[in-house]
Amino acid sequence: MNDIITTACKFVTSSIGRKILVALTGSCLLLFLVGHLAGNMTIYGGCAGCGGTSWIDYYATGLHSMPAWLLWAIRLGLLAVALIHIVLTLVLKYENYNARTHYQKEGTLKATLSSRTMVLTGIMILCFLAFHLWQLTFNGDPANCYDHIKAAFTNPWCSAFYIVAICCLFMHVRHGVQSVLQTFGLATRKVRPLYNILAVLFGIVVCGAFISIPVAFLTGLLH
Repeated sequence: MNDIITTACKFVTSSIGRKILVALTGSCLLLFLVGHLAGNMTIYGGCAGCGGTSWIDYYATGLHSMPAWLLWAIRLGLLAVALIHIVLTLVLKYENYNARTHYQKEGTLKATLSSRTMVLTGIMILCFLAFHLWQLTFNGDPANCYDHIKAAFTNPWCSAFYIVAICCLFMHVRHGVQSVLQTFGLATRKVRPLYNILAVLFGIVVCGAFISIPVAFLTGLLH
C-alpha cells in the first residue's frame, strides 16, 4: 500500500504526471460538455411553443428523478474533476512561466490566442457557470425547465452574457482538444494541422449549438 501511495505521489508531483492528469480531467469535462449539449438540444423537441410540453422538461425531470445520493455523487464527482483540472493547470502554467528561457519567450509569440488566454477564459467560464447553475439548475422546477430557459434567454442582456461566455468556451475547448491530443501523443508533426482543424470544428459545432438556443429565443424561432 505504501508503495502505491508513494508511486501515486511521485506521479502527481512530476511534470509529466500533472500534464497527463490535466489531459484526462480535460477529456472528462469535454465528454460532459457533449452530454450536456445533447440534453440541451432536446429544447427543440416537443411543442412547448404551442401549448404542449417540451422534451427538455422530460429530460430535466428525468435527471432530478434520480436518487438524490446518485445525483449528488455525479455533481461532486464533476466538481472534483474540475477542481483537479483547474489546480493542476495553474500549477503547470506557473512552472512554465518560471522556467521560461529566451527561446521559450520567442516560442510564446507564436502561441495561439486560445493558448495565451486559457487562464482568462477559464475564469470567465467559472463565473458564467456559477451564474448558470444558480439561474437554471438550483432556482427552478425541473418540470418547467423550458419556461425558465425562455425567461432567461428572452432577456437580451442575459443572452448576450451567455453568448460571450460560450465564445470564451470555444477558445478554451479549441486549445483543450489540441492539448489532449498532444499530451497523449496523437498530435504528431505530420498530422498536427489536421488535429488543429478538428479541434476548431469541434469547438464550432459544440459552441455553435449552445449559442443557437438564446439566438432562437431572441429571433422567435423558439417561443
